[in-house]
Amino acid sequence: MNILRFYIGKTILATSLMTLFTLAIIRVLFALIDESGDFDKGSYSFIDGLSYSLLLSPQYIYEFFPMAILIGSIAGLGVLASRSELTVMRAAGKTTWQIIGAALSYGLVLIAFSVFLGEYVAPKTSLMAENLRNRALYGEQFVDSNQGLWLKDGANMVHVGEVMGSSRLSDVTVYEFNRENELTKMIHADTAELIRGSWQLNKGVVTQLGSDISSAGEDESIQRFDKVERLPFTQQPWNTGISLDNLSALSIEPENMNIVSLYQYRTYLDSNGLDTKNYDLAFWQKVFQPISTAVMIILAASFIFGPMRSVSMGARVLVGVLTGMVYFFAVRSFGPVSLVAGVPAFLGALMPPLIFTVAAWYLLRRAG
Repeated sequence: MNILRFYIGKTILATSLMTLFTLAIIRVLFALIDESGDFDKGSYSFIDGLSYSLLLSPQYIYEFFPMAILIGSIAGLGVLASRSELTVMRAAGKTTWQIIGAALSYGLVLIAFSVFLGEYVAPKTSLMAENLRNRALYGEQFVDSNQGLWLKDGANMVHVGEVMGSSRLSDVTVYEFNRENELTKMIHADTAELIRGSWQLNKGVVTQLGSDISSAGEDESIQRFDKVERLPFTQQPWNTGISLDNLSALSIEPENMNIVSLYQYRTYLDSNGLDTKNYDLAFWQKVFQPISTAVMIILAASFIFGPMRSVSMGARVLVGVLTGMVYFFAVRSFGPVSLVAGVPAFLGALMPPLIFTVAAWYLLRRAG
């Protein structure tokens, strides 16, 4: 059985990985074409666009994973079926579920690869891609660092701890300078919100600095003040030139976060009475991603042992591509639609793999 498991697993691994990287290459090419509209904006060039698209490839691979495994498993099992090897295995006393179990045992390798990619590689490379793109497009207006983001706002500098969507910032500090580039005021706020086109700072402190009293001979890079006044506030308007479009570009989408960050962030939102639906959905979709991969292998087997037992390889691959696309778009659309309909995020993420599991079970039962 170990030799059989190795043979089936090796075949499925080879066809699945080939399918996966083919889909990723196609997606990278489409991303590069999409980026071509921004070439020559700022210092954004073809090389930047290519680098950006390639850095996003781990995220594309992660998104396409269930679809690619379905197509690859159908192709791999189809190769075995076309050589009558599956028939020989069953004639030798191996049941359908033993063959599926052999495929699933090597599917665990693919699942482990998917988890590693989605949790450790894709979030980091996606952030690197966005930073590269933003630096090229916006120049010195944005400077990223490990401790947050620095933004140039006219003569002022703004430090943002985290961009939370396109209309909300956390841990915001504004440094105001006069014409001599001397610091005159600091404003720190827990959050900043864009409300009806205007920014508002929430829960913070304004630190008003008096005149500079640095004496001659002292280090001119160090400012000393004769008066420091701190005024707390609950809310106050923020007149800034920071645009919504630029913040949208810097926002980290939920699907680009790892599962630990998603959980921590949705807990933070929930503790502050904020909407968590999008982050809940992304969290549960990541939880069910490994299950989806296993479901795709079972579904592929149900096709090969059921309605596609005697069709050509081309027909099998075509059905695999179409079914994979249906699943891909079901995951992409069912979740958001379920949130609009008021369905819990858990169910919104669970329904696509559950529906396909039921379909696989039905086909396998019919096949006997």
